[in-house]
Amino acid sequence: MKNRCLPACLIVRNICLILALVGGSVMLSAEIHAAANQQQQQTRALRQLFVYQILLGAEQQQQ
Repeated sequence: MKNRCLPACLIVRNICLILALVGGSVMLSAEIHAAANQQQQQTRALRQLFVYQILLGAEQQQQ
């Protein structure tokens, strides 16, 4: 009886390990995606600030 139970326990353990690894990789991918999205938002904000400064400088020169 024990010999039959051992492979079943190994199979269940391996399935749990695989599910844990897949879950970890999904969480890591989500973290990377969120960080990349945040970087894009920061870049966009810096570009807008740069354009605003240029327009403000041009407006001050006209006055």
